[in-house]
Amino acid sequence: MQNILNVTALNTYIRNVFYAEEMLHDISVAGEVSGSSVKGNNLFFDLKDENCKIPCTCFGVNKVYLPKDGEAVVLFGSVDFWQKTGKMSFIARSIKPIGEGALALKLEFLKKRLAAEGYFDEGHKKPIPLYPKRVCVLTSLAGAVKRDIVTTIRAKNSYTDIDIVDVPVQGVSAAAKICEALVKTDGMGYDVIVIARGGGSMEELMPFNDEALVKAVYAANTPIISAVGHETDYTLCDLVADVRAATPTAAGNLLAFNSNELIAFIYDTINSCKNSLEGKIMRMRSDLVHLSMRMGARSRESITLAKSRVFESTSKIAYSAKAKLQGAEGRLKQEYIRLKMLDPKNMLSRGYFIIHKKSGEVTRIAELAAGDEITVTGSDGKASATVREVKHDI
Repeated sequence: MQNILNVTALNTYIRNVFYAEEMLHDISVAGEVSGSSVKGNNLFFDLKDENCKIPCTCFGVNKVYLPKDGEAVVLFGSVDFWQKTGKMSFIARSIKPIGEGALALKLEFLKKRLAAEGYFDEGHKKPIPLYPKRVCVLTSLAGAVKRDIVTTIRAKNSYTDIDIVDVPVQGVSAAAKICEALVKTDGMGYDVIVIARGGGSMEELMPFNDEALVKAVYAANTPIISAVGHETDYTLCDLVADVRAATPTAAGNLLAFNSNELIAFIYDTINSCKNSLEGKIMRMRSDLVHLSMRMGARSRESITLAKSRVFESTSKIAYSAKAKLQGAEGRLKQEYIRLKMLDPKNMLSRGYFIIHKKSGEVTRIAELAAGDEITVTGSDGKASATVREVKHDI
């Protein structure tokens, strides 16, 4: 009859085999670090190559080199079999770096080549408009980036139009989809295009290191803001873009402007010009009066003629300045009326309404469905309603 072993006996036998095999002790193994974590004073990670991986442990990590994920290293130690759990691991007694991992090396090589070809040159970068009217954001609707950018801009004004184009921001097809969307929106007359996503690992941010995307951003006619990852994350898209924003919220702050402050600035500028002109007129008139007084020693006829010319010149100057001030005030009033027309409150007073549902403001019939609960805001109050039927224009 065949002998039947219990688990303890089997694991003990396997452990003895491991201990007896000299090939498994005091050996050096090279590979790439993955999934590292430090618990207490111990380091746990996987060592892998293109085909296999093995779990590793290093006790007393403060005494050895601490590698990063993706870094290629050489470990010295022994293979161990943990009898109680039946798990094998490599116990590293020393860790030595042999250069960055394949992914990091490939990225660094691409970065140096693109830099040498001029894709990151400052001379090619375009300025971002101070007061953008139309902004396009390329990002995933599944994340919080849309909310961060729109909320930041809307806190300052309702003047800027913001269009969101849904694109994948990670995965093997993300770079191609972003390139496709960028080429399409570049020809649509936007003042600025923002390429944005939240933070992530090196692997998750790799679509923004794609060579095709770098070249698409470089070729774009529209100013590009790259807002990828967190403040410490840098991608090739950041380097080629006209401006790099540390976060999506920072991109929103870069684009936002206060429309009320702009109107106040225009008024202050006009008043400053007006005061400057009036002061100049007064100084010129004073100078002319002093000049006429210095001519008092001349003949009465010469003085009378000089005074006539002086007052004639003064009148012309005053008339010209007054005409310029009136023209400036007229243009200011036109700009003020135009800005007031853009105020949503004025639109409401002319009989228009703003419709909201739980997900936000409704701007198209296509956003409504039968049964939706909506809130209608007018100039004199609000009303709640339920959509009974939706009809679309054919």
